[in-house]
Amino acid sequence: MNARERSKIETRRRLMAAGTALFADQGIAGTRSTALAGAAGVAVGTLYLHFKDKEGLVRAILMEGLEELLAQLYAVAGDAAMDVGGAVRLQTDIMISFAQKHPGLCRILFDPDAVRWHISTEIMDRMVAIQERRFLDQAAEGLLDGTMSPRVAARAVVGMLLFSLNWWVIHPDEADAETLAATLNRLRLSGVYAQ
Repeated sequence: MNARERSKIETRRRLMAAGTALFADQGIAGTRSTALAGAAGVAVGTLYLHFKDKEGLVRAILMEGLEELLAQLYAVAGDAAMDVGGAVRLQTDIMISFAQKHPGLCRILFDPDAVRWHISTEIMDRMVAIQERRFLDQAAEGLLDGTMSPRVAARAVVGMLLFSLNWWVIHPDEADAETLAATLNRLRLSGVYAQ
């Protein structure tokens, strides 16, 4: 890799870091291109050399930022040897840990512009596919309630997890990580009613 290629990669990295910080703090709509460029130490035109528009920058930030999370969730879903309870707890722990390490990405994921541009939906659909795969495997093993649709159940579980994490990132003093994990795991494993 030559110096020009390294410089291009470094500029893109700085733009994405600036975008992550500013979008998380000010919201996507509240962040101007001049602020993004200034925070990255580049001219506004340079921003548009790397990304078509703000939507392109948001998409790159979320897709690259969430790739590690998706890979971890995919690994859990593909581990046929893991029991249901262990998989549920591990998935929840992975998602809570991610939210703790990357609260800005979580804020961006649920920003109204990310939702309007369907970026949030694309990411949620990828997570639903991972969960649905696990449910289909469990249904084949007779572990899933036969009256339950794996597709609907996967969407419900992912929605619950993502929206709960979004709430928690915004209101971290409402519950500690252990309480959040215990509540989400209980809901996922046995519902809300006493058995």
